Amino acid sequence: MAIIQFIFAFRKPRLNWYLWGAAVSFSGMLYAAGIFLEYNMPVGPVNHFGGVLEFTAHVFLIHSLYGMSFTYLGINGKRYHQLAGMFHIFLLALLWFTQLIVSDQFVSRNFLGLAKPFVEAGLGPLGPLFITYIAGTAVAAVIMWLRHKVNDERYKVAYLTGIIIWLMLGIHDGLAAFGVQTFQYVMEYGFFGFSIAVLWVVFDSYTDRMAEDKYRVITEFTNDGILVIQDNKIVFENAACNALFGHPVVDLSTEDFISNIVMEDRFKLLQYYSGLHSAMVNDSLILRIMRPDGDKINLEVRGNIITYRNRSAILNVMRDVTQRIRKEEALREQEEKLSRLKKMESLGLLAGGVAHDLNNVLSGIVSYPELMLLNLPEDSKLRKPLMTIQQAGQRASAIVQDLLTVARGVAVPKEPFDLNMVVHSYLTSPEYKKLLQHHPLVTVQAKLDSQLLHIKGSPAHLRKVIMNLVSNASEAIEDRGMVSISTVNRYVDRPIKGYENVHIGEYAVLAVENNGPEISTEDLKRIFEPFYTKKVMGRSGTGLGLTVVWNVVQDHEGYIDVSSNGHGSKFELYFPITREAVIGKKSFESIVTLKGNGESILVVDDVKSQREISCMMLEALGYRASAVESGESAVAYLQDHDVDLLVLDMILDKGINGRETYEQIKKFRPQQKAIIVSGFAETDEVRETMKLGAGRYLKKPLILEELGRAVKDTLAK
Repeated sequence: MAIIQFIFAFRKPRLNWYLWGAAVSFSGMLYAAGIFLEYNMPVGPVNHFGGVLEFTAHVFLIHSLYGMSFTYLGINGKRYHQLAGMFHIFLLALLWFTQLIVSDQFVSRNFLGLAKPFVEAGLGPLGPLFITYIAGTAVAAVIMWLRHKVNDERYKVAYLTGIIIWLMLGIHDGLAAFGVQTFQYVMEYGFFGFSIAVLWVVFDSYTDRMAEDKYRVITEFTNDGILVIQDNKIVFENAACNALFGHPVVDLSTEDFISNIVMEDRFKLLQYYSGLHSAMVNDSLILRIMRPDGDKINLEVRGNIITYRNRSAILNVMRDVTQRIRKEEALREQEEKLSRLKKMESLGLLAGGVAHDLNNVLSGIVSYPELMLLNLPEDSKLRKPLMTIQQAGQRASAIVQDLLTVARGVAVPKEPFDLNMVVHSYLTSPEYKKLLQHHPLVTVQAKLDSQLLHIKGSPAHLRKVIMNLVSNASEAIEDRGMVSISTVNRYVDRPIKGYENVHIGEYAVLAVENNGPEISTEDLKRIFEPFYTKKVMGRSGTGLGLTVVWNVVQDHEGYIDVSSNGHGSKFELYFPITREAVIGKKSFESIVTLKGNGESILVVDDVKSQREISCMMLEALGYRASAVESGESAVAYLQDHDVDLLVLDMILDKGINGRETYEQIKKFRPQQKAIIVSGFAETDEVRETMKLGAGRYLKKPLILEELGRAVKDTLAK
């Protein structure tokens, strides 16, 4: 029997209890050999050896009994084997090298029904304790089996029947050892019966496993993990399941199996199993598991109640969906980003269209006071009201410029500059001082990297970005608090997943953070949308501040990362660095140096007030100005007249636009010079016109100094 079980254990090495079952049969063989020697050998060393062998068999049996019980029942027996292993070695040493358990004195026993006396070595001083220990541990094993559930109740009944028979016959033999007149020693029949019970359990289990192997051939060729749970234990798994978890899970208890699952998903799995039993779940479940190598993967689990080995079980089909989920998340992020971009683009087009119309209205408010101030004496009472009107128009124009920034594609001259200088410029500005007056409990500190690399873009736009971020950070603080402005060089060696994905590269990073309240998740999703604000519209904001920030960063080919928690919020702006040197500050010329010498200029604009303002400004600068209302009129005018320069509006409501006008004029006047003006953003049409030879591009409303410089520079080419 031992040999057969050793063969089974060799063929199924993962089932350790097969090996322990073989050890049980081996201990029965030792016991039978010991009894045989005692009964058939006269008093002497061989008979004494038989007695020691008999007691050795008991030690082997108890150790094997517990080894099989722990492995079959799924109990962690590591501590038992460490402590009991040492103790049993100690008992064997007492048996073989002392007379404390088996003495060297022989006794003769007359058993009922035995033809001749049975001569054996007597018990030593510790012999009774040894017998009591063996009986007590056997009883404890019976209790263990009674308290634990098993996969197959038949195995439990067979195992308990075998051990109880052995235990009862052992008690009979124990009484004989204490001198009670009994029948002959029958313990060997107990060993034999127990070994048969164990052999039947192993053999039946082995045949079941062989039957499973027929189905395993099918399951081994699938990439999905297949797992069967029965009686709170894993009773079947295929190779794919083993690969998913990174280690075998068969024979694990349900609790040990669930320990592989990420803590947050364990209760979800238990609820899923409960729903399967109540027929309330028929869908799959996504779980995250932790592999031994530290990798965390996503599993799609689909469960069904089946009948396995004539009893109810849960069949689990598991599939690794980690890559699928990553792709779905990436696609969802891209869709959200695209949706956000489309929304921003639509709102931007709307804002740009409104800005274009407002610029035409504001031209009179900004330009007429400037022209009137040129002709007024310094002590005139009208100067102050006119300057107030002009300043109001300029503030309105600044708001329109915000709208144009939202529209994107604004003509932004980009140049290398030091971001630290822009921060210093804002911190010494009247706007900053006014902010501190409104928020006296807020402290603003700056920590700027003295080695900060240059970036390329518009210092004016970046200054507005800083102003908006610091203003928002200060207003978000409800009481006393801190706002921090910092700059640093940062090399991103792997993409950063934040509000936007920051790509690999070298960046100058501008960070503005506060210790105010947390921004909600819902607000973070919409924080850069135009007109989305928690402020009172018209009082503390227009809802365009962060939209301007977002658009300026996009125009500078940068990235934004926003984080917020209970300790405050942080905006990090990543700008690509440039190795170009910073150009020195430009010297501003006075109006006198910008005056012309009577050159002729033709203004092309579809708005009458704009034509009048432009002509008045040009005449104030010393030029001869004429005006027409359409592109067709300009083409016709130049066929009969020579002009030194065209001032060409790009957007003409009727007929051909500015580019088409210039294109037709260039056909018969290839050297014709022109500058472009518009209240709208720089478009492809503007860039095409610049390629045709237009000298400069100016934004409405026109500023006298900027117009004068543009005209003079273009004429000088």
